[in-house]
Amino acid sequence: MQLSTIVIDDDAIARKSLEHLCGKSTQVELIKSFEDAPTALQYLETENVSLIILDVEMPGMTGLEFLDKLTVLPQIIISSSEAGYAYDAFEYDVVDFLKKPVSQSRFLKAIQKVVDFEERLHTTAHLSTEKEIYIKSDKKYVRLAYDDILYFENVGDYVKVISAKGVFVIYGALKAIDEKISNPRLLKVHRSYIVNMDKIKDIEENTIVIDKKVIPVSRAHKPILMKSLNIL
Repeated sequence: MQLSTIVIDDDAIARKSLEHLCGKSTQVELIKSFEDAPTALQYLETENVSLIILDVEMPGMTGLEFLDKLTVLPQIIISSSEAGYAYDAFEYDVVDFLKKPVSQSRFLKAIQKVVDFEERLHTTAHLSTEKEIYIKSDKKYVRLAYDDILYFENVGDYVKVISAKGVFVIYGALKAIDEKISNPRLLKVHRSYIVNMDKIKDIEENTIVIDKKVIPVSRAHKPILMKSLNIL
């Protein structure tokens, strides 16, 4: 695992030292370095990173003020010459606090903490995606078990999710949804439909029926569908 990383430190010597340490780790991919927090904040409006190595005392905007302005927090390692900032830093749930000057061994230990945390997140997310998805609706996320889903239907620039809990709308492409869902019982049968195979009532020629909805099956997808069924 490589961590896409940025460094933010107004001290040129400290910044170069952190850049050098990043280069010594095969688990770190240093994307950019910044000498001030506002420029880094602007960068993060359009870019995502896994890790920020952040100084605290900087002119214009301190590291802690910078954290207050982030809408989404990636993993954070605080690097400061003042040990007194450690308490404030951990109030932000940072992964680690590095006292300057930072040794290579201490730096690599901090990076390993980030990697371990990311791997735990990945494992948890994978277990979740095997059973359920979350649909954003009315500024909240609705949890849908795969078993509650009847089918996905592409309609113009959005996708309708037809489920036992109601109909939800996702803005995006059906192809992207097909790539993200990991349940083998959800099968794409047409360029506009992904169906829950456990909800199929019957199949006739090039159509299937789910909850009174007649859904077309394309010639390209029908062999895949038929091979996925337990036919006597």
